Amino acid sequence: MGKGVAKREEKGWKKAQKAEKRQKALGKVHVDDKATKAKGSEAHGKVAKATGDQRYMNKLFASLSTEEIDGPPEIAQEELDKMTEVAKEKHLFLHERAVAAYHEEKARKKANAWKMLHKEDKFGLMNVADIIKEEPMAVTAYRANKTFKNANGLGSYSCMWNNAGTMILTTGHDRSISLWRPFAVNGLPARKLKGHKGWTMQACFSPDDKNICCCSSDEMYIWDPTNGTLKAEWEAHDAMINGCQWSNTGKYIVSCSNDLTAKVWSAKTAISKGKKGAVVTNHDDEDEDDEHKHHHGVPADFTLPMEGERGHSSALIKAAFSHDDSFVVTAGKDQLLIMWNLKTKGCKDRVFQGHREAVLNININHDSSRMVSCDNSGMIIVWDPKVETPIHMLSEHTDICYVAIFAREAKEGRGRIISAGHDGRILVWNCYEGNLIGETQSQHSSWITAAHMDTSNLKLITTGMDSKLIIWQSLPPAPEQFKWVEKAVRFWKRLKRGLRL
Repeated sequence: MGKGVAKREEKGWKKAQKAEKRQKALGKVHVDDKATKAKGSEAHGKVAKATGDQRYMNKLFASLSTEEIDGPPEIAQEELDKMTEVAKEKHLFLHERAVAAYHEEKARKKANAWKMLHKEDKFGLMNVADIIKEEPMAVTAYRANKTFKNANGLGSYSCMWNNAGTMILTTGHDRSISLWRPFAVNGLPARKLKGHKGWTMQACFSPDDKNICCCSSDEMYIWDPTNGTLKAEWEAHDAMINGCQWSNTGKYIVSCSNDLTAKVWSAKTAISKGKKGAVVTNHDDEDEDDEHKHHHGVPADFTLPMEGERGHSSALIKAAFSHDDSFVVTAGKDQLLIMWNLKTKGCKDRVFQGHREAVLNININHDSSRMVSCDNSGMIIVWDPKVETPIHMLSEHTDICYVAIFAREAKEGRGRIISAGHDGRILVWNCYEGNLIGETQSQHSSWITAAHMDTSNLKLITTGMDSKLIIWQSLPPAPEQFKWVEKAVRFWKRLKRGLRL
């Protein structure tokens, strides 16, 4: 009942009481006192109840507004447990839905971030391996990742990855071949192949990684890298051998020497006929005739130049095969490069002139569309094998350049040249445009003598006269070439603040 109704009833009761008093005084009406008192008490009770209800509601609202609500009323334990389970399930559902919504929003913002970065630069946040596949010319810098010391005594002369990328070889002054595991913890070679006649000038893996050919003094050697056994040894030249190379098909081995010749050997014949002991030599008897002094257990398939043909006029330093073994190119101290056609039994095809000092290295790219050579003056020349004149002459090095190799690019018309030498710099060139695109400062304490790129095109190895072997990791594009790095850093800072990561 409302408070107003109760008051009206109370007011009516008071009027009735006054009227009774007047009539009683006049003696006209007899009043039942008990009934009148009962009626007045009922009206008063209604007013009190309505007023109490109002006060209770006011107190309840006040307690709700100040969060001072008393504990729940007493409820049966079973009902309380049931209510608790329902509340937990509802809370868990809401929590999971909130977390899912948060992660969905986070993923959406991150995806938008990728899109924004890709709009500003096509490389965006791609890793180096994907960048090399997409645009190899963008990767122009390297970071020293691991260093092995004391590789070959007083200096190392050559280095090479195997095709599987699981082993590296180095050769040098200590007359041995050091085999390294690229991620060895102890920093020691996995195996040392010893027993060479002199300094190990160069060694290389066969294409199937089952053999290693090496030249030392005037002899050639073939080793098994898995167990370290010597498979073949033969006396190949009449003077010191400066370089050797296994062909890309695995069929041939070439060696070049100070005796002004290069020889091409059948690898299969060399392994079968050049077993240790097949070579009869007597190095101590200098008076013995040449025909009795040397017995070559392995016949050469081709001797370059052929009899009656003019070849190099000075010592041969290096040689390289084409990708299909159709020709081999030799480089010598006489400043010349000569191409020999193996399809016509080693006839001379072309002579490349352009160097002004001794040529120290020669390399041919993956499809034989380009050659690169370097010389004693630091000059690097890029050649087209079909043309005898230079395409590009690169003269950025300030001293002797020993290294000029191709990175293993897979895309047609794209190729990097990596060069190094006395001046302590590793330079990266565009072989098709002939411009310098990158530079890395060497971590060697002496000059670099050799370098090689692994098959993944990600890791470069170098070695030098400080007898260190350094593995270099490819780095993403430099900021001065692709100005996205600073923008990416600023953007990710904003994104981190927005997502509160």
